[in-house]
Amino acid sequence: MGNNSSSSQPSVEVLIQAESLRKKARQFHLEAQDASNQSQHEYHHGDKAQAKVLSEKKKTLYNQMNENNAQAAQLIFNHYNKNRPNDEIDLHELYVNEALEYLQTKIDQCRLKSISQLKVITGIGNHSQENIAKIKPKVEQFAHKNKIQMEIYPGHIILNLSTNVHHNKNCIIL
Repeated sequence: MGNNSSSSQPSVEVLIQAESLRKKARQFHLEAQDASNQSQHEYHHGDKAQAKVLSEKKKTLYNQMNENNAQAAQLIFNHYNKNRPNDEIDLHELYVNEALEYLQTKIDQCRLKSISQLKVITGIGNHSQENIAKIKPKVEQFAHKNKIQMEIYPGHIILNLSTNVHHNKNCIIL
């Protein structure tokens, strides 16, 4: 029989490629911050033309940062989810904002396919700074905000997509 660990842990190649993209994104972020600081300095010292050039450079660098992070997220997401059933999503190793975007897309897909429950694998924070879960509390907040009922377990959440929680006291059904 084959090794099933590939569905729960990304291959070394995917991790290396994704980390390389994340590292480039972090570098673009630092360069963008530097360009922003330089732009502000030039603006306050009267060189508005140079400030504008540096501001445009900052925008370009932030766009490059976002592109690299999106590519890394796509690699990670695809790997963790390539063998998952339609009623399951794994958000491991994604940044919180990325995880929520993928979750919203998956919920929309599930609803189109009339899938009533979605298992959202969030992990327990082992890969987060100080081992504090970041994705799971945000998924819980997302569910509350969108009035989606949920069952919370260690490392995952089951979202009930067939019913939403409605708290409208003014609505009376006869």
